[in-house]
Amino acid sequence: MSTSPSFAFSKHRLEGLTDGIFAVTMTLLVIELKIPESAHVNSQAALMHAVADLTPKIIAWIISFFALAQFWYANHRLFHFVRHIDGKFTFLVLVYLSLVSLVPFSSALVGEYQIIFFSQVFYSINLGCLAIMSLLITRHALKHPEISGIAGMPLAIYRGARLRNIGLLFVAVISIVIAYYAAGFGNSAFALMAVFSPLSRRLEARELAQISIQHTPAARSVTTQEDANV
Repeated sequence: MSTSPSFAFSKHRLEGLTDGIFAVTMTLLVIELKIPESAHVNSQAALMHAVADLTPKIIAWIISFFALAQFWYANHRLFHFVRHIDGKFTFLVLVYLSLVSLVPFSSALVGEYQIIFFSQVFYSINLGCLAIMSLLITRHALKHPEISGIAGMPLAIYRGARLRNIGLLFVAVISIVIAYYAAGFGNSAFALMAVFSPLSRRLEARELAQISIQHTPAARSVTTQEDANV
């Protein structure tokens, strides 16, 4: 009776695929930044006016680019702790990447039709779902030591990712509420991303610093002495 060989998922191939999709997606964002062929540009003033008309698209491009940059950076840090991957981890990452590849479309949608409520809903749901998937991937790596190896992924990394992604999810909801009451201004809520990201980094740094202090020889000797006194 023959047995089929075991199949091992490659961390490096998945990481390469992730980097490639992020690179292509972030490049595609800029395609929508072009002067319409229908615009009659025959002077400097007309050109300046045509560029000014691109303001909603430029805002959508900036938000989308830096949101994707944040997701890529978080994913890069996560893979630093990943030693092996399983089928579920691979599936979660592929769903995550499908949402990444959708961002150029949703960004173009909200940039072109910013005063139409549905465009903001679609864009915010896209980024919100990305935040949820990012959190699920990080949680899966945390809960499965066979993925992150013997040392495991520090809990501080997960807590920072949780704050960052829940914050982005909160911002996505706020952007929909703003767009409902003030058409065309929903994307202004994403300025709050500049608050949640530094907060999450500070949380990670503080908890990692506490862990490193606890593992210094001096701290271990104090703990040993206290145990001996007890």
